[in-house]
Amino acid sequence: MLLRKLQTLRLRILAARALANARVSTTQALERTPLAKILVICHGNIYRSALVGEHLRTALGARFQIQSAGFHPVGERAAPQRHVEMCAAKGIDLSSHRSCVVSSEQLAWADLIVLMDRRNWVSLRRAGADESRFVWLGALAPGAVEIADPYELDAGGARAIVQRLLICSEQLAERLLASANVRTSATA
Repeated sequence: MLLRKLQTLRLRILAARALANARVSTTQALERTPLAKILVICHGNIYRSALVGEHLRTALGARFQIQSAGFHPVGERAAPQRHVEMCAAKGIDLSSHRSCVVSSEQLAWADLIVLMDRRNWVSLRRAGADESRFVWLGALAPGAVEIADPYELDAGGARAIVQRLLICSEQLAERLLASANVRTSATA
């Protein structure tokens, strides 16, 4: 019992350190090559990672492979209707999205693992994911590094999260495309 509490405390301390270093570690992860396989993570894979995954698929095209998943133990869940409607108003179709429970194969597959908050970081660490591949999505734009789960937020709070996700996703897409163009130019 005491050992488990100490391990949990250690993870919380490490997560706080990772959050404090998120902008630097995100930049370092984005400088790695190749960066063609992107895994977007959040807890349930019905809000944040669903939106970001779909937005990146559209923004990046066929040059990148995008998957999204979550740590909630039940898969095949639809995004809530309110969220589907908010995303549709921004041009993102989540009507056919079904959640996916992250697998060790996905974690090994990904060149980059995009996460939203400390809870995701802790879950990824527990799953044995390579921290050098972590990209804190919120670190890509001014403001808070952690992007809150809109699960229990009112409509106004959820809309603000959707807007933040889109801003940060756009920044990620621009960085990935710029990096891919630099690699393409260097090999030409």
